[in-house]
Formats: sequence, structure tokens, C-alpha cells
Amino acid sequence: MPAVVPGQAFEVRTVFVNRGRVEVTRPRVAIENKDGNSNWAIAVAGASSDTGAATSNQPIVRKFTVTVPENATLTRPHFSRTSIQEARYTVVDEGQRYQPSGDSPLEAVVRYEVSEVPVEIRRPVTRLDPNLPYGYDTRVLAVVPAIGLTLTPANAVAPIRQAQGKPLNAPTKKIKINVEVLNNREGESEGTLTLKVPTAWKTTPSSQPFHFSRAGERALYPFDVVIPSLENREYRIEATASSGGREYHEGYTTIRHRDLETRYLYRDAVASVRGVDVKIAPGLKVGYVMGVGDDVPSGLAQIGVAVQLLGEQDLATGDLSRFNAIMTGTRAYAVREDLKTYNRRLLEYVKGGGNLIVLYNTQELVPNLYAPYPGKLSAGAEEVSEEDSPVEILAPEDPVLNTPNRITKADFENWVEQRGSKFWDAWDPQYTPLIATWDKGQQPQKGGWLHARYGKGHYTYFAYAFHRQLPYGVPGAYRLLANLLSLNQTSGAAGKLRASQLTSVPINSVR
Repeated sequence: MPAVVPGQAFEVRTVFVNRGRVEVTRPRVAIENKDGNSNWAIAVAGASSDTGAATSNQPIVRKFTVTVPENATLTRPHFSRTSIQEARYTVVDEGQRYQPSGDSPLEAVVRYEVSEVPVEIRRPVTRLDPNLPYGYDTRVLAVVPAIGLTLTPANAVAPIRQAQGKPLNAPTKKIKINVEVLNNREGESEGTLTLKVPTAWKTTPSSQPFHFSRAGERALYPFDVVIPSLENREYRIEATASSGGREYHEGYTTIRHRDLETRYLYRDAVASVRGVDVKIAPGLKVGYVMGVGDDVPSGLAQIGVAVQLLGEQDLATGDLSRFNAIMTGTRAYAVREDLKTYNRRLLEYVKGGGNLIVLYNTQELVPNLYAPYPGKLSAGAEEVSEEDSPVEILAPEDPVLNTPNRITKADFENWVEQRGSKFWDAWDPQYTPLIATWDKGQQPQKGGWLHARYGKGHYTYFAYAFHRQLPYGVPGAYRLLANLLSLNQTSGAAGKLRASQLTSVPINSVR
């Protein structure tokens, strides 16, 4: 049985057994509502068979019919925060402040007497959740909304129509918002899905119908959002599902582990859109070697880049020269043996004029083996944890910091979670460190962004946390990404582009 929804009726079966030989008298079994905000309809199913005593090892079975009220409290944490940048949670139920989770909505309670001494036992009402092939897990009963909504991307960015007071030569922007609808209602369920957007913005289509036949079904509904203009600030897009005379405005993520209780983390069905001034060399094709998994490829695609995920065969025999840039993802050298096996082909790609960008890696990346020049990345490599740590630009005139976007300290504002991790400890003079950053009490760390020319091409080690910034639409991270990808096209006599050839492109998604 899945989690229940408001308005649903179901049966609860209780079993009380006296496992000892001591006489247990006057056993009385009941189901009690722990939801202080609503009254659940609870009735005994069939005639009561309460007896005067619980005979040893003779189960007393009771059945109850329960109906969840329409205003039932949803099962959710008693603490929350609206943004990852909030340092503290807001406690919404002070009575639960020091508890790991809230109370179960229903409890089974048995009261009885032993030698005329009253005893009470309580247990939360549970359900069986299939977890095949391991069997069934016993989970505490939970209440979830009949309809759940999730928007992707949760944070999007798009180029602003004006930069420094001058119109950008760009058409009306269009971004795509996907709304995932989850149905938790048993049987037929239907309704209408709409988006609320800022004034003058338009959605295509204006609404979409949905229909489900069973609980647990999901469907994805794409909307194109047309933006005639926007400023350097955040805008909100809100999704609403209308079904059965009610409106739904939120969704949740299910946290499920075999040995832990299932939890539901809620989020409003809202996406934010922010304007950003970003330019990138046009027509870029990028190969991406996925590591442990991140959202960088979707970020690449949304700045107008054609992205191809590279598998073992691509690294072994594929034509790498067709890519303007190749990126290796987060900790790729730790999980991709094929990357280490065919790493020499990547270095030959660079030597022939390619642009290789290696994102943050653990010590499995051995610079002396896998980079063009020697270096050191130790197991205890430094990281800079504070997202607002100071930044010093070490090579302000380097092309990668100036074209197509001029990078300044402002591009490191409003970062989330951290600056970066796994900075090199030492490096050959052929590498140029671009910036330095440090936590309080830490020496300036210069090994997080290193660049070297190798043959006709470029090799970059970039340990700054793209995988954390792009999903939250940090504008400076996108400008940095655009410069790294454009490096081969905007530097050197052979590949240098005129400023008029650089294009401002929409960034439609960051998740």
C-alpha cells in the first residue's frame, strides 16, 4: 500500500498477542488520530470481539475502517528552509523541535491490566512498501497530496535585453519549463495544469490537461515561456494543478533507504529565472566525459552548446578533433577506467589544437601520468569551503579572463555551498594559475584553476564547483564556463574571433 491521500478510505488491521503466561485482562484495542489539525473518521469494522482476558499466545485481531479527512496534515518535516543559502532551518512545530521527525498520523493503542495495574502500548500504524527483489519494507503510514508538482529547471538564467544601458542584439528569449505531475490518488484522476508567469510573459500552451488511471503514475508536461524582456533580478514562475475541485502548488522528493524510514522533502512548484549577461563563441561542439554524475552537461546545452557524452568507444577510437572542447566531469578519473586507459588520446587532441578542461578530481588524477606537465594532487588536497571566500585575480590580462566575457571579482559573488575542492598542491611552471582564494586562516590557494598551452591547444584544470553553481543559476559561473569553452576560438592568431562574431545566447535550463 502506498502513502495515503486526503479523502482516501482504507482498512487497518491490528493484532494483539499475550506472549507470556501472566494473566492479561480487559484488553481494549483502538486506533487514535495524532493529527491535531483534523479529525479522522475511524470505525470498527464488524462486530467487536473484545474479551475479558488475553489468553497466552491467542491473537486478538481487530479491523478498522479509516477515512483521511480532506484537510489532513501532510507528512513532512517539522523544519524547513526555502533556500540552500539559508544557514538555519525554520521550525514550524515547536512541539517537535528536538525530534528527528514528526508523529505518525495514526497510532494503534492497546490498554489492558496486569494484576489490576493498567498498562498501555502504542505503535504507529504502518504499511508494507514493495522493495523487490528484497521483499517488502514496513513503513510508517504517511499522508501525501493527491497531486505533486515538480518544476525543472528550478533555477534558470537567460540573457538580459540590455547591458550597461545598451540593447543587446538578441531576439525575444524563450525558455523551456518542464512540469512533472505525480498522481497519488487511487483510480481515475484528471485535471488541468497552468503556469503563472510575470506580466507580459507568455506560455505555450497556455494550459495542459492531465489524466491518470492509477496511483504512482507520473507524466512530464513541457511549456515554452516567451520572455520579451527582463532585468538583472529574479522572476518567479509558479505551477498550479487543478483537480477534483482543489488546487495543488507543491511537490516532494522521496528519500528512501532500505534500513531507514521513508521521508518526504517538500518544495513549492516554483522556478526562478534570472537575467545574466553572457556571451559565447557560436556553434561550439563539446564532448563530455561523465564522472560520478553532475548537471554540467545540461548547463552546457543551455548556453547553445552541442553536447555529446563520450563513452569508452569514443575515447578509444572516436574522432576527437570534431569537438571544439572536451570536458571531463566531476571525479571522472576516480570512476572511469576508460578515461585513464585512453588519456593519451586526449593529450594528443590537445597537442593538435584541442581544448581540454578537467573539472575537479580526487587523487586518482595523477598529474605526472595524465596531465601534459608535472604536478601534484595529493589525497589531502586543499579545498575552500566558504562560498563567499575572498578571490584574487592573479592574471587579469590572460585571454581566458577577458574573452568573450570580462571576468571580475563580481563573477564570484552569490556562489553557493563552496568555492571549490581538490586544488593542486604544486605544478610545473608551464601552468599559469589564474585566481587564488582562501578560507579564514588558510593560505591563499592558487591550484584550483591552472592553464597551460600544450602543442597547439589548451589544457585547463578547473576545481571550482561548477557542479554546485550551475544548478542554482549563478551568473558568474556561467560566464566562467562560457570563457573556458570559447578559449580555443577566442585566443591565438588562428582561432581568434572578432567581437561581432560572439553571440549572446539564452540559458534555458540548469538542472
